[in-house]
Amino acid sequence: MDERKLFYSALFLSGKPVSIKTFRQIMDPVNLENRLIDYIDYFNSLDIGLKIRIVANGYQMVSDESVYEFLVEVFGEKKDSLTKATLETLAVIAYRQPITKAEIEEIRGVNSSSIIKNLLDKGFIKIIGRKDVPGKPLLYCTTNKFLEYFGLNNLSELPTFREWQELKKN
Repeated sequence: MDERKLFYSALFLSGKPVSIKTFRQIMDPVNLENRLIDYIDYFNSLDIGLKIRIVANGYQMVSDESVYEFLVEVFGEKKDSLTKATLETLAVIAYRQPITKAEIEEIRGVNSSSIIKNLLDKGFIKIIGRKDVPGKPLLYCTTNKFLEYFGLNNLSELPTFREWQELKKN
């Protein structure tokens, strides 16, 4: 079986990021990540309206930005739209994780119960345990779905405060 075809087909069929662990199960694991990077570079150079991106600690096939704007008019936006309050809460969790509900609310200054429940339901955050303080409150952190939604491979790709301020100016 042609390994490159297997890689492309798996990404096409999945529709979501596929982890390196999955590819190690179906391909020769020796030097696999370097081969996958070569496959990605080749595929992306074809300029066929599709791209492969590294996101959420995996690989995903997506439409190219050059055709996305046209296609979104026909097929509609696939992403859930998030309110400003939801984005604010998600940012607090992303930058301060692991974090408790009380800590989130202290930073935001408002009750965040419904937003936290909504983020849990959407799979953007998860409970990872309890904080070792009186009352043992739940600890929240972001998930791979969060990374995928924002096109990040890992949390280190989040903009710094300075980068965020520059983006805000533009």
